[in-house]
Amino acid sequence: MTTDLFTFEHDGETYTFERPLDVVRTPGWLRANRRRDELDLAFTILEAVAGDEALEVIDNMTPAQFEALATRLHEAINASFR
Repeated sequence: MTTDLFTFEHDGETYTFERPLDVVRTPGWLRANRRRDELDLAFTILEAVAGDEALEVIDNMTPAQFEALATRLHEAINASFR
């Protein structure tokens, strides 16, 4: 497992998640969340790792900004499985 924290930029500021993405890929976490639909799972992941400051920024993103962040986050999660 890695302890690297996910970071993203928004409006010229850099934000760092409070917990590593590895938190959401442990067998126990995956088992506990296996029945969530895609949208619920996406926000459950964010709530598990982002922290209040990053969540506030994410909540106020435009749909295009959020889509770009979601793409990067999805890539980071997939990379952590390798």
